[in-house]
Amino acid sequence: MKKFLILALMATMAITLSFSQLGTDVYVGYNLGIKTTATESDDVKFFQDGTGFTGAASQSTSFIDLGLLVDYEIADGFSLGGGVGGAVPIMGKVSYLTGGASETAMTYALDGIIGVNYSYPLEPVMLKANLIGGVSFLDLNHMGYMVKAKFGIGYDIGGFTISLGAGYELRNYTIKPTEADGTPGALSFNSIPIELGITLRF
Repeated sequence: MKKFLILALMATMAITLSFSQLGTDVYVGYNLGIKTTATESDDVKFFQDGTGFTGAASQSTSFIDLGLLVDYEIADGFSLGGGVGGAVPIMGKVSYLTGGASETAMTYALDGIIGVNYSYPLEPVMLKANLIGGVSFLDLNHMGYMVKAKFGIGYDIGGFTISLGAGYELRNYTIKPTEADGTPGALSFNSIPIELGITLRF
């Protein structure tokens, strides 16, 4: 399944090569946690600050996130591309027990992403909207997905744009138990990303 998703991402990036204008989008930001939920099973348990929980966590998880998109302009103001991203929890961290003797603390998420961007110029100011989604791997062991929508305002300097935006992000993961025939659990993060972005057009 991982190989299929990686191939699909590569195919999408290859298709965009047929379009005219190459660009790169880099973003980094702080994701303010608004809700973290867990669904435990007989084989997977969740913890926060050493206390087990199911349903909504007492403290929502916040992240530092970053990403890189390589995209191509397919119509005036619209671009499509693919890339990589990730997130590192910094507050409200969650641990999970999957059948071993001790809890495993979540450390990072790695994303393979596809993005659609729209920019509306009001020279030299630019309004921007972004929709990003794709497959995500929590600690490289647990598969899920992420989706993010954000809106922002930027300042354009001859093909180089610096922007600031905010929006909504959802991350959802299936936490596999150690035993192959065990019942998985689920972990979900809702947050508000506040991001600084840099766009460069060639």
